[in-house]
Amino acid sequence: MILSDRDILREIERGNIRIEPFDRKRVGPCSVDLTLDDIFMVFERGSVIDPLNLSEIPIRKVRTDGGKFRIMPGQFVLASTAEKIAISREIAATLEGLSSLARLGIIVHAAGLVNPGTGLISPSKLVLEISNRGSSDVLLTPGMRIVQIIFHRLTSPAEIGYDERKSSKYVGQEEPIVKKIE
Repeated sequence: MILSDRDILREIERGNIRIEPFDRKRVGPCSVDLTLDDIFMVFERGSVIDPLNLSEIPIRKVRTDGGKFRIMPGQFVLASTAEKIAISREIAATLEGLSSLARLGIIVHAAGLVNPGTGLISPSKLVLEISNRGSSDVLLTPGMRIVQIIFHRLTSPAEIGYDERKSSKYVGQEEPIVKKIE
């Protein structure tokens, strides 16, 4: 079941959803808009990446320090939300890109699912995969709305939350990182 704006606010009051920092104005009818952080991981064009061996990944970190980031046509970067998220074991979430950006050719994908119990040990920024499929350069500004988070109530709480699993790789993320597929 997707949570409505009233449900989201109630779960925030109960502590089952934490968004740091939280801006009430970003709550929509059934989602919360999250904003863009100022760190981007840029893959070098034309390189070869082996997802099973990332010891020599051709990537560079760019911090905009409040300035804009130019994403060129065909370019792919990793970024993250400015907000940190924590959800209880009885709530999951999904991320959706904004149609206003998609109409400019900017596709924001996140691995899609925010597992129950994410952020229980340490609230996490959410990593975003951003690509420019348009024909023009687009300027991305830290602090701009970048993605919507939609919360779902589970029929029963997860037995073990994401942060509590020994195999979880992304607990307490502060910036975008790349990990090998195991």
